[in-house]
Amino acid sequence: MDGVHSIETLFDNIFEKLPDYIESKVYLCTHKWKRYYSFFEARKHQGEINHITGDIHTIALFLDKNKTILTVHDIGRLERDLRGLKKRIFKLLWLDLPLKRVKYITTISDFTKKRLVEVCKISPEKIHVIPNPSSNDFTYNQNSYDKKSPCILQMGSGNNKNIYRLIEAIKGTSFRLLLIRKPNTKIKKLLEVYNISFEWKYNISRQQVYECYLKCDIVFFASEYEGFGMPILEANSVGRPVVTSKLSSMPFVAGESALLVNPFSVEEIRASLIKLHNNASLRDKLIAKGLKNLKRFSIERITEQYVELYHEIKRKG
Repeated sequence: MDGVHSIETLFDNIFEKLPDYIESKVYLCTHKWKRYYSFFEARKHQGEINHITGDIHTIALFLDKNKTILTVHDIGRLERDLRGLKKRIFKLLWLDLPLKRVKYITTISDFTKKRLVEVCKISPEKIHVIPNPSSNDFTYNQNSYDKKSPCILQMGSGNNKNIYRLIEAIKGTSFRLLLIRKPNTKIKKLLEVYNISFEWKYNISRQQVYECYLKCDIVFFASEYEGFGMPILEANSVGRPVVTSKLSSMPFVAGESALLVNPFSVEEIRASLIKLHNNASLRDKLIAKGLKNLKRFSIERITEQYVELYHEIKRKG
């Protein structure tokens, strides 16, 4: 889907900040069945350091172990979506074998690191936590809070995004929704039954995503599971208060810049949204803390951590 903070965009921004003495070359795997041919071809494109940044973990089997770093963003698909034989095969080819075939692993949160240690029995010493950087293309823009009918922005189509509990939480209120997700007839009908005003966006550009942040009054990102949580930082950047989850990586990303809720409690979600709606000073406080929170995830700081790891792999290689 267009309009998300893609892995490619994220690491393009990081590589642009690398020191001049580090030359980076990007190797993109082709899609679908051609991807496996790309794995074999990758041998010809190896460098002094190989950094796997996307979901092509299996490519590690074709690269020099002592020169390769693998970044794992999350293992949500394994833990939440797959079952039976398919899950075991996926775990073997996408996690177990690739994780053994690299020198170092990076994860984007302590939560993902802990899950890898527990699920895949990886030594913690092999895993370095380097978060995602905040978005440098989303800038602060103060808005006038809509007291009559505040707009809640929710994005993402995964079954972890908690859209149904959000809908239950706001039925009978004046909140309206701005949704960035795949079209869904069931959700649309439910919104109509509950008489909830909504606007639906799909397959939009990055600029249009930014414009959605500008239009909203509150960002809802109380997922059931996340490996990181970029929308939290994007909301911080634009200057919008956030309701997010107490679970997985989201408290780490949000710091003190959001209201934390139990994502499985409709009552908590509703209470937090109403609390934000009724308390202007709380909204202002969270926005100010959000701008401060961004410093933890500056692209310069994140890039420096990767550079230090590159130096370490060179020393030990």
